[in-house]
Amino acid sequence: MKIYKCILIVVFLFLNQWVYAVDIEKLKQNFKEFYLLDEVEESEVKLLLNILDQDFSFTDIDYQMHRRSNWQPRTHLKRLITLAKAYHYPKSKYYHSPKMAKVIVGVLNYWTDNNFYSDNWWHQEIGVPQSLGPTLVLCESMIPDTTMIKSLEIMDKSKIYMTGQNKIWLSGNVFMRELLRGNDELIQKSAETIKSVMVLSKPYEEGIQPDFSFHQHGPQPQFGNYGLHFAEDIIKWMFIFNKTDVTFSTEQVDLMRNLMFKGQQKVVYKGKYETLATGRQIFPEEVNGKKYRGPISKADLYKSLEKKFNAFDEHKNPTEAPKEYVHFRNSDYSLYRANTFFTALRMSSQRVIGGEAGNGENLQGYYLGDGTNLIYRRGDEYHEIYPVWNWKKLPGTTTVQDTSKIKVLTWDGYKNGSHFTGGLKSENIGLSAFKYRRDGVEANKSYFFIDNYVYALGSAINSNAEFDLVTTINQCYKKGEVFELKKKGKTTAVWHDSIAYISLDKQELKVTQEKQTGSWKKVLSWHTDELISKDIFDVEINHGKSPNNAAYAYVSVVGIGKNQIKKEIKNTLANVLVLNKKVHALSFNKGEKIAITAFEPCEVTFGKKQKIRIHSPCLLTMEKSNKDWIVKVVDPTQQKKQLSFEISGEFEVETSKDVKIKNKTTLFSIDLPTDIYDKGKSITVVLKKK
Repeated sequence: MKIYKCILIVVFLFLNQWVYAVDIEKLKQNFKEFYLLDEVEESEVKLLLNILDQDFSFTDIDYQMHRRSNWQPRTHLKRLITLAKAYHYPKSKYYHSPKMAKVIVGVLNYWTDNNFYSDNWWHQEIGVPQSLGPTLVLCESMIPDTTMIKSLEIMDKSKIYMTGQNKIWLSGNVFMRELLRGNDELIQKSAETIKSVMVLSKPYEEGIQPDFSFHQHGPQPQFGNYGLHFAEDIIKWMFIFNKTDVTFSTEQVDLMRNLMFKGQQKVVYKGKYETLATGRQIFPEEVNGKKYRGPISKADLYKSLEKKFNAFDEHKNPTEAPKEYVHFRNSDYSLYRANTFFTALRMSSQRVIGGEAGNGENLQGYYLGDGTNLIYRRGDEYHEIYPVWNWKKLPGTTTVQDTSKIKVLTWDGYKNGSHFTGGLKSENIGLSAFKYRRDGVEANKSYFFIDNYVYALGSAINSNAEFDLVTTINQCYKKGEVFELKKKGKTTAVWHDSIAYISLDKQELKVTQEKQTGSWKKVLSWHTDELISKDIFDVEINHGKSPNNAAYAYVSVVGIGKNQIKKEIKNTLANVLVLNKKVHALSFNKGEKIAITAFEPCEVTFGKKQKIRIHSPCLLTMEKSNKDWIVKVVDPTQQKKQLSFEISGEFEVETSKDVKIKNKTTLFSIDLPTDIYDKGKSITVVLKKK
């Protein structure tokens, strides 16, 4: 029997603390089965063996590197897991190979005999133990006692503390370590700690949000980065704990199902992870010639997680996200998926941080949470565009075009200076809007999603800067022809790559199509400064210097030919009912559908001189049903308890207690959710014509 186990058994006997041996063996069995779910690629194993030196180091790794992010030495341990899996994978030619066993021990000894470290505490306390533990558990029986003791000493750097995903990582490391030591008390404690985070957090606290987005480092959306790692880890532990004393509850499995299929699945489109959902880790797909977790491989990881979750979950889970509008009310983040395209919108507020930078990552992301609106058809429209992007002209944003360098965010990120940010889903319309208040720029911005249209309205646009203020409609790779439709010498519509960008208020659209040059180093401090040039298409509206109460209105029509633009303008576009500092209102289908952003109390006239007076800021949609109206409302400030309205005509409002009819006008109010978990949800009422 191994020395370290004998010592531990004597200690436990002395303390009269017996181990649940059956559960421990079951946990180890589950652990092995989990790691063998993924097929082992023999070509990858062969490549690793070919670059293995005589001292069991890998020839392509800089072991003297100490940088905080993308720390290469940890790759040594990740590769060791691959070798360990190959040894245990029955279909592999390396299955139970004595030569492979010798290699695994040699590669492990190379690490334990050296003091490799990063300047980032995370690697020492989390990353290294996390990458070391799986090999120790998988190959326990063939690891010499001296090597195991050294390895467990490295694992001892993990303690159970911190919050969110960091807490899970640390607890998982403790679990692996104590599984090897047979310490029942710490096995139980670490497992229960991992399970303890599998709850709905209060809104805007770290963890799983009531809308099934995920927050880390304060109230900011982290679907990718921390959120994806959270899903990765919890699914792993659900599998490993399954059918043991520490198994997850049914309620916790249900919550993970919602996180996966009402959250994570929705940010994947055509095998790519949506850029605005990745957190701060906007990385290239390959770094130094090696595959890395950029937005594309994050989607690959999600597919792997789906497979592993479904391996033990008995429910029939959706294979793809439905075509619909979704607003994550706790993350100021909206998505719209239609038949031929997908679009994402990232906003911010006094509740939600717009973005962060740290470890030399996301150095250009100062405006990412300022209404960035990306449109994907193929899915590659913005793939690795980041080195050449003009980050002061992100699609959907309104920004000052000064000559200074973009400020670098901190770990604390930033918040938009308004509480007014929200989204509303009706049967056929999605509406997102926010008040933008940042760095001396003000703008009221709305985005309307319906069929193959993305409408964008802006008003009350002010700036005190002596530089041009620009609203960028799109900035993406140039693909083929660019066609401009002019009216009285001004470009009022532009077509490119099957999308028509049409000005709704006859403002001039400025188009550029030229090479833009940059490097990954401006995005990631640790990357190469090699220059990259790409052909970029940009369409924008210039509000000039120090604008006062400027406005814009445009629509992106997706999936049409250039010869269809005039027909769209004449026959099918929505009617702008109102565009001023108080309200944005659109009418669809000859007045059958109305969508309104009320930034302030206001009045909107629609149909045959019918009016609705709105007494408080809100988002509102109205859809005609015979002579009745189906009304949906939401409070984007998440601060109101009630909204009140007046509408011309006499109606019954069954769900409203305060209904009055005066001078052929119906006065009614709508009670809003007051529970903290439900704030920002929409309420539906039906106005029945008398």
